[in-house]
Amino acid sequence: METIQKLKENTAIFLPENGLEEKLNQAEKENRKLIIKLGFDPTAPDLHLGHAVVLKKLKQFQDLGHQIVILVGSFTARIGDPTGKNKSRKPLSAEEVQHNAETYIAQLSKIIDIDKAQIVFNSDWLDQLSFSEVIQIMANVTVAQLMHRNDFNKRFTENSPIAMHELVYPILQGFDSVKINADVEMGGTDQLFNCTMGRQLQENFKKSPQIVMCMPLLKGLDGKEKMSKSLNNIIGLTDEPHEMFGKTMSIPDNLILEFLDLTTDFSIKEKQEIKKRLELENPMNIKKLIAKNIITQYHDVKSAEDAEKFFINQFQNKNAEAKSFTSVMISSLENESNQMALIDLCALIKNDITKSANRKLIESGAVQINHEKILNPYELISLKKETKIKIGKRNFYELL
Repeated sequence: METIQKLKENTAIFLPENGLEEKLNQAEKENRKLIIKLGFDPTAPDLHLGHAVVLKKLKQFQDLGHQIVILVGSFTARIGDPTGKNKSRKPLSAEEVQHNAETYIAQLSKIIDIDKAQIVFNSDWLDQLSFSEVIQIMANVTVAQLMHRNDFNKRFTENSPIAMHELVYPILQGFDSVKINADVEMGGTDQLFNCTMGRQLQENFKKSPQIVMCMPLLKGLDGKEKMSKSLNNIIGLTDEPHEMFGKTMSIPDNLILEFLDLTTDFSIKEKQEIKKRLELENPMNIKKLIAKNIITQYHDVKSAEDAEKFFINQFQNKNAEAKSFTSVMISSLENESNQMALIDLCALIKNDITKSANRKLIESGAVQINHEKILNPYELISLKKETKIKIGKRNFYELL
């Protein structure tokens, strides 16, 4: 009972509702382990805490001895799945798929035991299908069924184009479950339709249908959209500890409970106690607990403690001289004169945001040169050694 409770914790959707109990009982009677499928298209090379929500649930199955199958969509990534989008996703080249897949797999080891997981590539079987075999697979699905997918239905209603290859995508994902005999397919709630397609095709191919477990989609740092690299609202699994801590502290207060439940590995009892504290304490204290827990998971305890000390010194200590400044070599600025417009200097130093975003920071008074606010984006700044530059709340630099 305790095992079932742990596996069900934080899960948003079970299909069918009592399917997990039935699958576990079936596996016990047959004296075998369940095959747990997680598929991903390697569309970007970096994993973040949003991906980790599903991966950590996968790890629970692995710790119980079940067979984890990581299915790399090496074929389907070359098609492009628009899940959750209102337009087709750009297909990737075979080279991009290979590079991203290698990076993904390396990062998976931060959460699951790669040595005990089975990693398969769906191009191994999908590339081998003849056109007539593809048609036979597609014959198992009606257009009406495909149009139940929310994004397809929305685009059809709005007279937005839907390409034929997009309609084929969920069918191919479902066929993957047929090939690996999946007992359970996991994903985010945005994958519900594609995962249920696997159930349908398995039944049509006279196999025991998989159950579907969908995890909630973690919101990003903006507190509005789901965590996504394209929206620049992520905490990456490979982020440095200081960066992880600062980003976690920046989440809006209304995300604290979501982050506590979905990103930490506190026990159920510990989470309940922390939720009680949240009602009485400054939310910043709870964010610090969450930030340290996240860093401990993906780095170590000492890194978490150091990151907290760094944050307190940088952002709570009023003594500006005590801050830690990132060194910027004047020679790296590629400027022939000894002066530069502030907007250009900021764009070179903080190049992870757009030039217009830097301009907004300057005009809002969020940029300082030697502890003085400069509001004119085009004011000329002398490029002298030991010049201290603050951009936004958390970025401190010193010219050398």
